[in-house]
Amino acid sequence: MLVLLAAMCAPRLAAANGERIHGLVLSVTPKRGEAVVRHDAFGGMPSMAMPFRVLPRERAAELLPGSEIDANVDTSTDPWTLRNVVTRMTDALTAPAPRRVVALQVGDTVPDTEFFDQSGHPFRFSMLRGQNVLLAFIFTRCRDPRMCPLISAHFNQLQHARANLHLVEVTLDPTYDRPPVLARYARTFGADPRRWTLAVGDAQATLDFAAQFGIAAFPDPNAVIIHTENTIEIGPDGVIRKMIPDAAWQPATILADIDNGNGWQPNPIARALGEFAGLLAIAAALSYLAFRIVRAIAVRRLES
Repeated sequence: MLVLLAAMCAPRLAAANGERIHGLVLSVTPKRGEAVVRHDAFGGMPSMAMPFRVLPRERAAELLPGSEIDANVDTSTDPWTLRNVVTRMTDALTAPAPRRVVALQVGDTVPDTEFFDQSGHPFRFSMLRGQNVLLAFIFTRCRDPRMCPLISAHFNQLQHARANLHLVEVTLDPTYDRPPVLARYARTFGADPRRWTLAVGDAQATLDFAAQFGIAAFPDPNAVIIHTENTIEIGPDGVIRKMIPDAAWQPATILADIDNGNGWQPNPIARALGEFAGLLAIAAALSYLAFRIVRAIAVRRLES
């Protein structure tokens, strides 16, 4: 999916094989020889976080989250491959200590962590038993229209698509994204609290919950927070059905997964319409980013 998205966004990318790129390591999976890296723009490809295969394989085990790297990228593989990796720690980023949590897998039950929703009411995932659930991780100060705003725009579509689907976004910025802030964000994206929950809890518990799904989040002076991605499909029994480790998914794909999980046959016409609606969601995410920029400019003028 990421490779397809890159091909659509960057037609010159095929010529970038072997190009030297710079990036920041967000997380590492040594057993698979893979690392999630937020790379700088290159060859027409915009900056984004995505998984890479690292060769030689043992080199992945030597990488540390929070380190900057330079490497040659091969875009002909899936996932893309990094070779000749040179690494150094950055002074601008302090990587947090690894969280002592048990990584969750497909087939596990979602932990019943204590949260509060955007209205300040207590929230637990056990309250959603009997419903299909889609979980994602965002933060309201995100400025990248391809990440958090895009996911929230997709959620806006999905809340109208299924009566038995509840949407949950857990913040990765728990000290800032308290319920009143989440409520403002919810209004921006037209979130119906009966169908869509934005959740925050105690800071440590919230970030530990995210870490169980493989989410690594780091403070960054330019982006506030940079983080890995994971969107989780949860069945009515509270069991994890699927994990999607990127932000490039389409609402139609989620709906098809729900249909399959419930034993229903997917509607190809509805799927096609959903994919078209996904393009509209991208436009909505860009509009949100423009709104944030205009608002920031207005605030600065008032303060000056």
